[in-house]
Amino acid sequence: MNIVLTAYNNFKKLIQEVLENTTIKLGKVLVRFLQIATLTTVSIRGRANFLQFMRYSGFNEKTFRNNFNKTVPWASINTELAHKELQDRSHVVIAIDPAHINKAGECTPGIGMYWSGTESKPKHGLEILALCAIDYTTGRTIMIGAEQSLPDMGDGEHLSMTACYLAGVRRHEPELMGLSTVMVADSFFSRKTFVLEIVKDGFTLVSKLPVNASLRYLADEAFLQRRGKRRGYKPRYAGKVDTSAPDSAFLEKRHIGKCGSIYTGVVHSVSLDMDIRIVFGKFGRKTVSILFSTDVSMAAEDIIRIYSSRFRIEFGIRDAKQFTGLGHSQARDKRRLAFAFNLSFFTRNMLQTEVDRLFPKYSVGMLKKIISDTDFALKIMQNAVPDKISCETVAKIEQLIAKYVGVAA
Repeated sequence: MNIVLTAYNNFKKLIQEVLENTTIKLGKVLVRFLQIATLTTVSIRGRANFLQFMRYSGFNEKTFRNNFNKTVPWASINTELAHKELQDRSHVVIAIDPAHINKAGECTPGIGMYWSGTESKPKHGLEILALCAIDYTTGRTIMIGAEQSLPDMGDGEHLSMTACYLAGVRRHEPELMGLSTVMVADSFFSRKTFVLEIVKDGFTLVSKLPVNASLRYLADEAFLQRRGKRRGYKPRYAGKVDTSAPDSAFLEKRHIGKCGSIYTGVVHSVSLDMDIRIVFGKFGRKTVSILFSTDVSMAAEDIIRIYSSRFRIEFGIRDAKQFTGLGHSQARDKRRLAFAFNLSFFTRNMLQTEVDRLFPKYSVGMLKKIISDTDFALKIMQNAVPDKISCETVAKIEQLIAKYVGVAA
């Protein structure tokens, strides 16, 4: 069979396999709807809103509005998929990253000004916290879920963004802990209010510190001996860390491939009020970067590899925005928005899984184009071609469809 029809049929089988073989109780009606919604999300050309779902599926718009109001354990479904696809659990980490969603108007819950990383400024709209499982050796990713940031609690109460992100992580803590206890996040999360809470919950955090972070060397026995006996208490710290003039008595120098020369050691962070392992160097750039892990026994190489894999979550968010309608929903209530965000991530997972399994040379965008065009062409054939035609004619039509879709893709 032509590769185009193979891709289309395998995608439908993959959705069926994941949703029908799950250990989570969903119900036959909901499973059938999720299969339709996932395939329709890929088939849609343009914005993935309720009107488009109706046009591309043949179902009533109200059917989608009603079903989008249902609660689906997306994180559990995606976690099961991650267990199957990311089998070497020793190399799996959890990545988190906020993502800005463009949204007009003033009536949607959570609407406000949020930081947009792509434009490097606050923008009007919504924000979600994306949760993702990454194999930091292969780069394979599974988006676990999306949690909308809702800082306004009503009754005059207002949560900080850090508290919103902590709440989003804690809502899915059992699923995340089942995959990995190592979490990676960008430098925004290297603040005491987040780090201490996430460590208390049982996670190890790998992140990045600002270049001017206040760090102190720990006073070890060798330092105390060099200092000599003095009256008074033993000092806990042995001076401030200066990344421009590393002290070899406290830091180990290494040369790691493309990263060049790096320094690593266990120091005390004043801002975090805890001992951490740092790794700093230029990493092939012009300026120094300071990476850290709350696990002081973690190897420097692992800290670098884990933090370097963090950008994979941004690729997942990008693919969901470009190809599976992450920012397209016109719903104005929390449950339907949550359904839309998580359906987008789940559909992206299905596309990425097929790419990883069968078409490693394809991108998510290429596979979506093939499936979308094939679905469109097959719908035309089903509605325009008479029922009583020979198998040879059907095969010839399928070959023409495959040829057209292959050229278009």
